[in-house]
Amino acid sequence: MIIMLVSIDLHYGRKVLKIEIPKRNLLAILQPRKMKAKMNMKELIRKALNKPVGYRDFNSVIGGKRSALIVVDDYTRETPTSKILPPIIEELHSSGLRKEDIAILMALGTHRIPSKHEVYMKLGELVDEYETIFHDWKGEDMVLLGRTKDGVPIRVNKAIEKYEAILGIGMIVPHRVAGYSGGSKIIQPGISGPEITGHTHWLSAGIPVEKILGKVDNDVRREMDYVSKLSKLRAVLNVVMDKDMQVINAFFGEPRLVYTRGAELARKIYGSYIPKKADIVVAECPSPKDIDMWQAAKALYSAALAVKEGGTIILLARCPEGISREHPEIEQYGYMAYDEVNELVKSREIDDLIAAAHIAHVGEIIKRKARCYLISEIPRRTAEKVGFTYINNLDEALETSMKYHGEDSKVVIIKDAPNMLPIVRSHE
Repeated sequence: MIIMLVSIDLHYGRKVLKIEIPKRNLLAILQPRKMKAKMNMKELIRKALNKPVGYRDFNSVIGGKRSALIVVDDYTRETPTSKILPPIIEELHSSGLRKEDIAILMALGTHRIPSKHEVYMKLGELVDEYETIFHDWKGEDMVLLGRTKDGVPIRVNKAIEKYEAILGIGMIVPHRVAGYSGGSKIIQPGISGPEITGHTHWLSAGIPVEKILGKVDNDVRREMDYVSKLSKLRAVLNVVMDKDMQVINAFFGEPRLVYTRGAELARKIYGSYIPKKADIVVAECPSPKDIDMWQAAKALYSAALAVKEGGTIILLARCPEGISREHPEIEQYGYMAYDEVNELVKSREIDDLIAAAHIAHVGEIIKRKARCYLISEIPRRTAEKVGFTYINNLDEALETSMKYHGEDSKVVIIKDAPNMLPIVRSHE
């Protein structure tokens, strides 16, 4: 009997790994769509700036303000910020602002401070011309804006007090915590303190991945929107990119309107249909999301939408920086299901709700839903301690999984898994 094989290339850091799967076992290969932009990126950005949603024109966005703070996402995001900043700054100068009236704030959320190389790769030469600030979520440079209805203090980077117009730059893809990235997320968690970020992330941990990933409107997003309004975020420029990281469209204006319009396009690019869930899901996690498990977990959330209960996920993620430098609690406690983490939160044994949320997000998948083989630079001892099944290579992982699930097992391959949104047709 002749077995037809399908050969597939997957990225692992700078390497390309080849995997061969019997055609009869391959259910689907999911990847972002390649689309044709109506104009080049520079023209798309200019058009967006000239026709902001929710405003008459760029000058009405600035509204006579005498200074501006541009909040940008960081080195873990593919946003072509170095190309977006110049036209925005040019518009600000045309509105009467001087160089000393403009600053850039990198929204690091709870990520580490970037290296000099990462800063230049992200911002370009403008970093030498304009004041550049790096958000420190554990630092004291915060201002209290108010409290949530539950009494959680809302603290954000105090740089927003110094500048009159607050603008944001980012990208939109499906997101486990917020439904989609973009919009108000540049403020919360981008430049927020640990209390409010812990609040929104822990709120998301109590929502199953199927109920929030790729859902435009959700409880977490509403909390983020509230924080951004208190911070007086006037407008954001968000881009949506395709399979080749080509900007397909740019949206500028009122944050919620930009978010909803951008998410609609992002779903068309990153949403991919499958006829049913698979026994085995292979999730590719390319750079820059493979920097550590904190980021690489995004590939797991996507895989969770495509795998059957009791199935197997094979995660390809280098993670050269390990699990998470900023959140040592993950290695201390390991991944656990939400109920287990909740007990530790209630007893205050874990007080970092941001870490607690991540532990539960991943734990619900690898402890309850599916076995997860990890192919990574994370040491075997660490990987197994936190709850992964360590395996030497991709071929071994696939062979072992197919032997376990049987000769009729179905496999889904997810390329660029951190950004993907698998959709089961029968669940629509």
